[in-house]
Amino acid sequence: MRFQELMPDPLHWLGVTRIDKFISMSDMKYDAIVSSGIEIIDRIDIPDELIPPDAKASAHDASRFLQMPPDAKARPPPSAHDGL
Repeated sequence: MRFQELMPDPLHWLGVTRIDKFISMSDMKYDAIVSSGIEIIDRIDIPDELIPPDAKASAHDASRFLQMPPDAKARPPPSAHDGL
């Protein structure tokens, strides 16, 4: 798992307070930068022809992460006593 909230830290360390042209497919990256106080002037979309087919997610692909399989049972989170 990536922690996008930490991603702006090096930008702040370098003194970045504004990005004139931001090119990224990641809404999480954009949200992390903006919520950290860095201003983004122009967000540029990547043209569809430059996005590889395996990088595109359909609504079906996204929904499979949001739904629990019908045969799955809810389990409590592991505790320190589980030996993990």
